[in-house]
Amino acid sequence: MRTFVKVAAVLLLLVVVGGGYFLYRVSPKIPERPFLKPSGPYPVGTREYDWTDSSRAEPYTTNPDDKRRVVVQVWYPAAAAGGDTARYLIRPDEFASRLGARAARKARTNSVLEAPVAASDSAFPVLLYNHGGLWTRWSATFSTEWLASQGYVVVSVEHFGFNQTVRFTDGTPYQPDTLQFPKETGDGEKDALTSWAYLDDPVFQIWKGDARFVLDRLEALNREPGPFQGKLDLTRVGAFGWSFGGALSVQLTRDDPRVVAAVDHDGQLFDDVRQHGTTRPVLQIHHGVDDALAYEEKERPAVRKLLALVESWDSTARTASTADWYAATIAGTDHGDFSDLALFYPRPEGRLDPRRGHEIINDYTLAFFDQYLRGKPSTLLTESAPKYPEVTFRAWRRAAVPADSAARP
Repeated sequence: MRTFVKVAAVLLLLVVVGGGYFLYRVSPKIPERPFLKPSGPYPVGTREYDWTDSSRAEPYTTNPDDKRRVVVQVWYPAAAAGGDTARYLIRPDEFASRLGARAARKARTNSVLEAPVAASDSAFPVLLYNHGGLWTRWSATFSTEWLASQGYVVVSVEHFGFNQTVRFTDGTPYQPDTLQFPKETGDGEKDALTSWAYLDDPVFQIWKGDARFVLDRLEALNREPGPFQGKLDLTRVGAFGWSFGGALSVQLTRDDPRVVAAVDHDGQLFDDVRQHGTTRPVLQIHHGVDDALAYEEKERPAVRKLLALVESWDSTARTASTADWYAATIAGTDHGDFSDLALFYPRPEGRLDPRRGHEIINDYTLAFFDQYLRGKPSTLLTESAPKYPEVTFRAWRRAAVPADSAARP
């Protein structure tokens, strides 16, 4: 029952059911080059920032002098330049999992650390990425660096306290000593709902504060002397994320007018977007495996009841929204397929090849942001694509894409 509680409590954030992803129990196998070379027209650079929000106390520690620190990793279109590509874990000692850090010690990405930003006639649109609960800012490198190659500046936010990062970029340890996850009682359904309430408040509210702070800092980054001065088009900001981070991305379209559109990679919704919807376009991409089948038969009714509740929140949010809403379900995928994890662990029989899954996720994500941030309508968002028979796609359109919206780079 303990596994059931953990899985249901955070909708597969701690353990990815059926996918073989068990934190700290199974050592991943990470090749030296886990990611295919991005197919976009730009080389990719990456750099990090470690910012302190002096207006907020650190909620996960009891020291009254601690202020909230937020680390971001940025992937961006780079000028053609030589240099070694960045390690997957730039500083392995940041990662809580010793197994994972050892497995990734030789792994490299396709991005050059601190490469010059590409020259362009206009500023680049910006995508804010939020990782899944208990994961890290680099856990969707398959997508973040690929989207950067397509001409987006992708800013990935590290949400300390509900992640796997235990040090800041300067080596300072991060040691939370309060706001612990609710203790389990043995009643799976009750514990799941209690955990969801805890995630809704305080955790989700903390993450919202992190995201707003990062958007504020991006305005300064665009204004002040430095590599991104004048390079960020902050009138074209989208948000996307995995799991808990996907939910945050949708909520930001309701809370922050700077966020124009959102893509949710397999995350259940939280906060008041569930009741009131949003005025901004949303794409939800769901996994296609029936999660209840991973449980013992006696537990499945409770699991299905919880999953039905999550689906009802999607339906209510969709109905209440006044902008376009899309939903795509990818057959043969599970929750972990929306992260790099799918490349590092054995695949259960019958699952979709992880690179095929990543291709689909990236293609739909790009098509959506190109349509709503660049004014480039995509046929991928109008019908089920013949090249992706694995996808079941639905669209709820409320307004036409502006005909006078000129395609922008």
